[in-house]
Order: sequence, then C-alpha cells, then structure tokens
Amino acid sequence: MRRPRLLALSALALATALSSGLAAAQTPPPAPAQAAAADPGAPTVAARLDRSTAHVGDPVTLTITAVAKKGVPVNLPNVVEVEPFSVLERSEGETDLGDGRVKREFTLKIAAYEPGQQTVPAVEVTYVGGNGEVRQARTQPIEIKIASLIANEPEPQLKENAGPVVVMKQDLKLVYIAGGLLAAALGALITWLVVRRMRQRVVVRPGPPPRPAHEIALERLDRLGTYGFLENADNRPFHFAVSEIIRDYLGARFGFDSLELTTDELMAELQRRAGRELVLAEIGRWLQACDLVKFAKISPTAQESRGTLEMAIRIVESTRPRPEPQAPGMGAPSLIQSERVAISESGRLPAGGILMSPV
Repeated sequence: MRRPRLLALSALALATALSSGLAAAQTPPPAPAQAAAADPGAPTVAARLDRSTAHVGDPVTLTITAVAKKGVPVNLPNVVEVEPFSVLERSEGETDLGDGRVKREFTLKIAAYEPGQQTVPAVEVTYVGGNGEVRQARTQPIEIKIASLIANEPEPQLKENAGPVVVMKQDLKLVYIAGGLLAAALGALITWLVVRRMRQRVVVRPGPPPRPAHEIALERLDRLGTYGFLENADNRPFHFAVSEIIRDYLGARFGFDSLELTTDELMAELQRRAGRELVLAEIGRWLQACDLVKFAKISPTAQESRGTLEMAIRIVESTRPRPEPQAPGMGAPSLIQSERVAISESGRLPAGGILMSPV
C-alpha cells in the first residue's frame, strides 16, 4: 500500500516541476538597464556606401554621418577597425543645420582583397554626454559584394593557347642605303664646289711699292717746265700749279694733309715735324711769294717764273730722303745721281729735265 502512494507523489512532483519550467521559459528576460535609460543627448549616426558591388582592391567610399546638438563633441577613433576591409584614406567635415544641430560626416576610403559577400562592420562613434562622460554610438553593418577579377572564379582555368599573330616589322634597310648614297653624293658635290672655288680664286699679288714723293714732285715740275714761259703774258696759273705741287710734296714727304692748310699753318706743321732738317726761312719766303701772286693778282715775268721753278726744284732736292751710307768694303758706285735743272736761253727745260753728272 505504501509503494503505490509513493509513486503517485512522485508523479505529482514531476508534473509540478514541468509546469514551473514551462512558465519560466515563456517569460521574457528583463531589458538591459542602459536600453531602459536611453541618452536623450546621443547623436544620430548612420553609415552608407557609395556602391553595392565592387571588385577586389577597388576603393569604396564609406560615409559615416552623425547629427548631434551644438556643443556635443562627436569624434571618430583614430584607428577604425573595419575588417576585412583596409582603410586607404580618411577625411571629415562639419555642417551647421541651423536648428541647433550640427552634422558631422566622416569619409573613409576602404578596400577589400577577398572576393565574396562581405560585411562592413559597425563603426563606433564617440561623443561626450551631458554629465561629461564619454559614450559610444554605433552605425549599422552594411553588406557589399566583392567580385573577383577572374572571370571563371568558381573553377579557374588557363586559356587555350592563342594562334600565331602576324606582326608587321618595319624594314629600314633600303632607307639606310638610300641615306648613305645621298650623303655620299652630297659630300662629292661639296668637294667639287670647294675645288672649283679654289681654282677660280684670284691670287692677289702685292703691287709695286709706292713711288717716293720727291720723284712724283720732280716729274710734275719737269712736265710743268716744258710748257715754257712767255713775256708779256699772264703767268699766274703757272705759279698756282707750282705752289700746289710743292704743298702736296711737303705733306706727302712728312706725313700730313697740307693742301687745305694756310702758309702759316703749313710752316708750323713743318716746324713740328722736321724743323731741324729744313731751311724753313727759304721755304716760307717762297710760299709767301706764291701767295702774293695768288691774292694780289700780280703777273710775274718770265724770268721770275723761271726763278720760281728753280726754287721749287731746290726745295724738293734739299728735303728728299738721303740714301744711307754703305758699309766699308762694299764698294761705291762710280756715278752719283744728281738732279739739276738746266734752263735754256729759250726758257724751256731740256728733254727729261733731270741730268746725270759724273762726280
């Protein structure tokens, strides 16, 4: 009698335990204390991607937006964990919404290097609560498909060998040959022109040395004396010509322009250049006499004209360069060339005008 009673009590206890467990399973668990006490100053955070599909290694833009009250600092950690993605670049900006709120955007350039369906994890954003406590807010995860760069990703296989490809190769052999022939022809042409120019070149040989000034002056005086002198005639042109010959000779002999100088200027130049070598008084008187005929319009007689010519020849003879004495033992010539003017009784110079007389 006792065993059936014990069995009934055991069955009743088991039924009571089962009913208590079922009731406990159906009762929901209590909510966390943080969820029950939500922070009214927490910012609103959200995240978005600029695309839903990308290839391996492609940069993808992840934008995290946080809208908070003014004066609530909102920041993104210095190191953002977004495995399996890698952060390439980072930037941020802030916009005043004008209603007492501020929008902050954090832009991350991320890239994934494994194909397949990938998830950008939730990103933590930190902010400062009303009591000065640092708190966190999280964005939602985002799904994105990362495609492989290989076309047949499930079963990658090598492509079949491609057939031969015809390649056009530029052959410059003929161009090189033509260029060489052209250069040779151009060189031959230049050589021919140079040789022709050298053959046609005029060889300028030095001319004879200039004649001495005294020879030219004596020749001119000799030619002037052949015209003769006439009595009762105007002999002023003769004096003009003789004066010009002597002035030209003196300038050529001593190296200055004498034709445009007055008599005083000419004598001063002679005094400066060869004062010790000349009898300046006789030359000055002769030039003044010629000036008197020129400016006073006096017509000299034939005898006076002959004297003027003789004095002109004497001036040339006395101022001509003298030959340098030869060294002893060299011998001396048997004749010394001396020039004299012989005025004949008819008033004319003999042929040649210059005589050679033995020593």
